[in-house]
Amino acid sequence: MTVDTLYKDLRKIQLMEEKTKLLTKINRGFYSDISALQWETVEIPNEEVQNFKMIATQIYLLREKKIILAALSKIRGGKPDLKNILDEEKNLFDSALDMLMKSRKSSIIDIKKSLAKKP
Repeated sequence: MTVDTLYKDLRKIQLMEEKTKLLTKINRGFYSDISALQWETVEIPNEEVQNFKMIATQIYLLREKKIILAALSKIRGGKPDLKNILDEEKNLFDSALDMLMKSRKSSIIDIKKSLAKKP
């Protein structure tokens, strides 16, 4: 994959992620491709390297937000669409879901204890 092709792909993905509430379909090797790009950047100007990093980071942040919202939806009884989640992102979803479940369980137990003390 050339640097020019990857840049166009990044911009396309960024725009798709911004336009939809669902995770968009991206290459399963997306994060690997971005990591590989870091080694190729020796050939391109620093300003372009910063542009790549900014766009890649923006894509990650958009997807991260969608994943956290999907975990919140699931804990509230929803059925979030995770068909486009990447393997690397599934860990974030599972961890967020686990944390929300533990927090909810702990808070509900505290509320029940508090209510049980009232006459």
